[in-house]
Amino acid sequence: MANEQLDPMKELNRLRNTVGKAIEQGINTVQGAVQSATAIAAVRLDVYELGNEVVIRTNALDGLVAESIEVAMEGAELTIKGVTEAEDVPENASYFLQERRFGAFERTVTIPIPVKSNEAKAKLGKNGVLTVTLPIDKGKYQDIAVTPDE
Repeated sequence: MANEQLDPMKELNRLRNTVGKAIEQGINTVQGAVQSATAIAAVRLDVYELGNEVVIRTNALDGLVAESIEVAMEGAELTIKGVTEAEDVPENASYFLQERRFGAFERTVTIPIPVKSNEAKAKLGKNGVLTVTLPIDKGKYQDIAVTPDE
């Protein structure tokens, strides 16, 4: 049996590397779970009236393709569903920072004025921004006159 001498520094470095790898793997696993859970929150919207239309725009969504989007309207609620897909990353890649979100998302918003949902249009820009336009239904507006109490 060879006479090996214990090198405390070598053992500490080996322990540090092993623990470091375990922590990195744990962080990557937690980040993936958090990204999936927060995918819904990742879709931010602007909803505004412009001329005779209500316009809804999403933030830029990484990996969004038109075929993976569903836009539907029920009553006054507009729902946008979809899936964003990440490009392939080598298995042995070790992230320093990973903030982009991928996976399924869904967002529902109430449109506060009457619209003609059957004339809605949805377009996906090259930059990953989805824009939905809804013509305002002027025929459903009813002005109510305000008179002073006598």
